Formats: sequence, C-alpha cells, structure tokens
Amino acid sequence: MNITGLTLLIPDKPDCERDAIAAVWQHLGGQVLRLGRFWDPPPLDPARVRVYGSDSFCLVLQQKIGFPLCSPPDDLLLTIHPDHLKRRVTKRSLGDASGLDYPAFIKSAIPKLFTSRIYKSHAALLAQVSGLEISTEIIVSEVVHFTREARAFVLEGSVLDCSIYEGSGDADDAEKYIQHLAHSIRLPRSVVIDAGFTDQRGWCVLEFNAAWGAGLNGCRPELVWQCIAAASEPSAD
Repeated sequence: MNITGLTLLIPDKPDCERDAIAAVWQHLGGQVLRLGRFWDPPPLDPARVRVYGSDSFCLVLQQKIGFPLCSPPDDLLLTIHPDHLKRRVTKRSLGDASGLDYPAFIKSAIPKLFTSRIYKSHAALLAQVSGLEISTEIIVSEVVHFTREARAFVLEGSVLDCSIYEGSGDADDAEKYIQHLAHSIRLPRSVVIDAGFTDQRGWCVLEFNAAWGAGLNGCRPELVWQCIAAASEPSAD
C-alpha cells in the first residue's frame, strides 16, 4: 500500500498508540494532520485522507469530509457458530433486563451507549442506562473467566499481528485461532478481533472492532498500519 500523498488525521491530544502509528505513517512517506477542532476541519479531499482516533473523532470527520468507514456489523458476534463463542450470547432489550440471570456481561448492541461490563444485578444495570429507551437492544453474555485475552488486526482475512493484552503467554496459539476464525466467517475487509482463552473451553471470539478506532493493545504499529489505513479507504468499486 503506497501512502505517499495520503494524510492521516488523528486527534491533537498526545496518545502513545496513535503517535506510534503516526510515526510509521510519516516514515513511509505519508502526512499526518493533528486536529483539535475536528468538528470544523479544513477543506480536505475525502479520497486522500485516512483516520485513526476515538469514535466521536472519526464519525464526526466522516460526516464533515465524506470518506467511508469500514466497521463490523453490530450483530456480527450473534451470527457466528457456537463453536467460536463457547458461551451463551443472546440479543435482548433493556425491557427484558429484569428477567436476566445475574451476574451477566452486558453491552449495548450499538457500541458504547453505556459501559460494557459484568453487571451483578438489574439495579446495577439500571444505574448505567438511565435515559435509554426500554427498546434499546443489548447483548448479554454468560460470565466466563478468561485467563488470557488477545487482539489481532486482520486485513482481507489475514492476521497482520496479534498480541496478548490480558494475562500472559505466547500469542502464537491465539494468532492461529484468530486466523482460523477469519477463514471460517465473512468479515469486513479491515477488522480487529479480540479473543479469550479459558482452561476449560480454549480460545473463543470476544468481540469485533473497527480498526479505525481500535487501540494497538501490544500489536506492532509497523505491521498493522495497513489495516488501519484500509478502514477509511474508498472502495475500489
């Protein structure tokens, strides 16, 4: 991928992971523009920019400038075979939450409407979701203790790099599992996959993330920058 003439847009606030991607980008001949007032960007050619930052940063710039963003479907986790989940995962609504078995790991189906975590009770969940409609969809997962968690950047079905970010151990087996998963299901061109390991159940997929907003979590910037660049690249069609 030739990035000469391409500008990477990142927030102006210092961040070690974004700064590392920016350094690789500049080393390879691209330009980096750090934006503070990202809601009021300068005139830019949408075909010549790429982005890496928080959800609000990238989504607002998408609206203002007009480039595409490649993101996994919100319900992708619910479409894959149970062999890759190895735990109960269902889609419900906040209106159903009083009847759930707690504790449960709960996240919003639309990312980041509230904090994704283990909720010990219905009351604890209600304290986090004040103001949301009872029709708001949530993803509810059986609580499982993972001894290791890994992140991989995947471009066109190939793992560019993989790192253990929780727990310890060699990332090779995690990479092999995620590569197998990537060959087993339909994925966006660019995606970040998190996987978890339990001694009883082995490796399974935790979640899918958009590369334009995902932290490196130990992955090497010189190996994964292409995945990030492709996440806001215009389609060849």
